[in-house]
Amino acid sequence: MEQAVEAEVGLKAGVGRALDLIAWEIEFAGARCIKLDSIIGEVVDQLPPDARERLVEGLHAVDLLAQHLTGISAFTRELSGWVTPDLEVPVAPALAQVTLGALADRMSTALGGVERGLNDGEDAGDCDLF
Repeated sequence: MEQAVEAEVGLKAGVGRALDLIAWEIEFAGARCIKLDSIIGEVVDQLPPDARERLVEGLHAVDLLAQHLTGISAFTRELSGWVTPDLEVPVAPALAQVTLGALADRMSTALGGVERGLNDGEDAGDCDLF
């Protein structure tokens, strides 16, 4: 991804547009939290009581994270509407800090950069297993 960003060193975007994109990405992450919440909810009843209690704590944490993301998204989207359209910033340095390749590609493309095809197919994105 570093080479891709180097090719777009001059890439600039409107601050309002960038904030709106960030709000959308936060909403996307929130939707993933809701999906995770649903999956955990389906599994919780199949566990022994002691494990179930621990998983319910995790379920509450995921729900809180989804609410947190919704609030940040609403705040960011509101800010995006207050920025004058002519205010632009270089976005390549910020995109270089995004380590998830599919996310960086999606954001770069949305801000006028060249699509790298990292969002194609079922295996789009990076997966770090712990």
